[in-house]
Amino acid sequence: MDIALYRGSLKSCNYRCSYCPFSKHGAARNELAKDREQWFSFVDQYIERAQELEICGVMVTPYGEALVHPWYWEGLARISALSWTQAAGAQTNLSFSLEKSLELFVKNNGKINKLRLWATFHPEMTTVTEFANTCSQLMQAGVTLCAGAVGVPKHAGLLRQLRMALPKDIYLWVNRMDGLGRVYTKEEIRLFCEIDPYFYRELQPHPADAAQCRGRLFAEGDGRVRLCNLSPAKKAEPFSPKALPLPCRRKRCSCYLAYGGRSRLVNQMLFGSFPLFRIPRRPKAVFLDIEGTLLPSYGRNGLTAKQREVSGEVKKALEVLAEREGTLLFFATTLPYADAKKRCGTIWHLFSGGVFAAGAQVLFCGGQGLQRREFFHSLDEEKEMAGHFKPLLHKYHARMLVYRENGGRCYKITLLKARHMPWSAQEAAQAAGLLPDRLRNRVRFLVEGHCMQVVAAEAGKAAGARRICGWLGIGVHEIFAAGDAKEDEELIGLMGRK
Repeated sequence: MDIALYRGSLKSCNYRCSYCPFSKHGAARNELAKDREQWFSFVDQYIERAQELEICGVMVTPYGEALVHPWYWEGLARISALSWTQAAGAQTNLSFSLEKSLELFVKNNGKINKLRLWATFHPEMTTVTEFANTCSQLMQAGVTLCAGAVGVPKHAGLLRQLRMALPKDIYLWVNRMDGLGRVYTKEEIRLFCEIDPYFYRELQPHPADAAQCRGRLFAEGDGRVRLCNLSPAKKAEPFSPKALPLPCRRKRCSCYLAYGGRSRLVNQMLFGSFPLFRIPRRPKAVFLDIEGTLLPSYGRNGLTAKQREVSGEVKKALEVLAEREGTLLFFATTLPYADAKKRCGTIWHLFSGGVFAAGAQVLFCGGQGLQRREFFHSLDEEKEMAGHFKPLLHKYHARMLVYRENGGRCYKITLLKARHMPWSAQEAAQAAGLLPDRLRNRVRFLVEGHCMQVVAAEAGKAAGARRICGWLGIGVHEIFAAGDAKEDEELIGLMGRK
C-alpha cells in the first residue's frame, strides 16, 4: 500500500463560491474541535501503524478548506518528519497565510521537500494574479504543487491567462464540469487541451477495477474507510488489518481521485509514485518494456488482434509526452529490433530508439541536435557455442536463431522451442553447463517462454539505459522505466522513487 487519503468531518470553507454547498455552512466551534480531534487521531495511527502496511504518503482531501486551520499543518509536519514518509499534503484553495503556515509546518519538524499541494483556482474569490503569485511563492519556498480549476467553458479565457501567469514548471489541470448539462464542443475540448495536455483523460471512460486500487485507502474522520472517495465504506481503523480488503462495487471511476490513484502504467509514467497529487513526473527520458507492459504478452491465448495492440490510453499518453512535453521515449525489451518494430508499429514513430535484445543492442536514433548512436555487445564465439548447443537442440527439438549486426558479427543467440513448450530454469542451467568455463562466464541466459536467449554477460536493460543516458547527458534519476519481468528490476531501480 502506498498512500492514505483523509477526509475529516470539516464541512466549512472560508470562500463563498456560489456553486459550492460548503461555502454556505458556517464553522461552529464544536465542529472544529471535533475535526481537530479526528485529524490528530488519524495522524497518531499513521505514525504508529502505517509503516507496517508500507504506506508512505498522506493526502488530505477535505470537503471544505482544511489548511486555514493550524492543526492540519501540525499534523502534516509530523507525518512528513517520519523517515518512511515520502509525500504529505492536501487539496487547498491557497487562502491560508503562506508565511505563518510554513513557519508552523517547519516549527513542527515538517520537511518542505515532502510537502505536496493540489491548489484549486476559484475565479469568484481570487484573481489570476493573486493566485499565480501565491503559487510562485510556494514554489520558491520549496513546496511542490499543481494548480487547476473546473473546466467551465466561459472561463476558458481566464484559464489561458492563468496558464501564462503561472511558472512553466507548475502543471495547470482542468477538471471536467459535471453540471454542464451537455457534452463539451470540439472547440471547447481543443481549448482546454491547449491549457491542460491531459484534459482528454477527464473525458475518457474509466471502468472500475478494484484490483488496480490496492495501493491506497480512503479514511473518513468518523472511523470509516473506503477504497476511494466513491466506493462503499466499512467501519474499521484505517491502519488495521481488519480494514482490508475494501469493497468497490463501482462500474466506473468518475473523477480524478478515483481513476488517478489506480496502479496503471499511465498514472505512474505521467504523475510518479503518488499520482493522486496530480504533480507531473516530467522525466527527460522514458524506458518501456514491450511484452507485458506496453502490450499483452505475445504468448497469451484468447486475445483478439485489437487486444494485442497498444491501448488508446497508453498511445495518447505517449503522444503527449513526446509531442507536448518533449520527453524522449525508448523501448527496453528482450525483443530484437525488427520484432520490436513489428509489434509496436502504431507507436514506433514516437520513440527515439531503445535497448533491444535484452541489452545486446543499444540505439539512439538521433534528434535534439544529437547524432545517431548505436552499440552492440558482440558474441564472437557464436559458431563454437552453436556446436556445444547441438545436443540440447536435438533433445528438445529446438532450433537456433542467430542475430547479427547488419549481417556481420553476432550479438544474440536464441534457442527456440515450439510455442507450447516453454523452457525451464533447469534447462537453461543445462544449456549453460554445455559451455566450457571460458565461454560460460562471458554470456548470460534469459528464458522467456519458449525462447532461451543468450547474450553477452555485460548486456542488460539497465546497462543499455545508462549508455543512452550517457550519450544524452541525462542523469538516471531523471528517467522513468517500467516493466513486469525480472529483467526489468535493475532498470526500474535506476530511477529511485518519485
